[in-house]
Amino acid sequence: MPPERYTKQTFQFQKVFGEEPSEQSEAAWTRLIPMGKGWINVTTEEELPYMPGLDKSIPEKKALLSVFHQLHCLYMTRSGFFNARDGQLDKVNTTHLSHCWDYLRQSVMCTGDTTLEWSPANGVGSTGWGYRHTCKDYASLFIFAEQHRSTDKKEIHSK
Repeated sequence: MPPERYTKQTFQFQKVFGEEPSEQSEAAWTRLIPMGKGWINVTTEEELPYMPGLDKSIPEKKALLSVFHQLHCLYMTRSGFFNARDGQLDKVNTTHLSHCWDYLRQSVMCTGDTTLEWSPANGVGSTGWGYRHTCKDYASLFIFAEQHRSTDKKEIHSK
């Protein structure tokens, strides 16, 4: 099973993830996804928790680590936004986006980050930058996913 390691992380703005689609921004998003796209092989029964819908007749189970599904969905909302803004509505899969929004909503609620973000001097909102969070160690999840990958694909979204 994936490692449950934690690390302290101070959130800082990283412009490349919010900027216009470009070779640089697409490469940054793609680097977030491990070889295998987060799909892993799970081969022993003791590694398998109770999973509704799991077909136990298949000897080698293939599973996706949720963090990589979440990043894929976040990327798809970004892609959908820029396509819609640019009038390319034929490239926007609203059914997929609807799935992603609800999936991400539930993911955010599930992780329930309780870091306190202080009110700024002007009393309006919070950027969220500069606050120290307790996070799952993403690097160890990335390495685990690559070591147990079920495929050699490496993209955040199949085109």
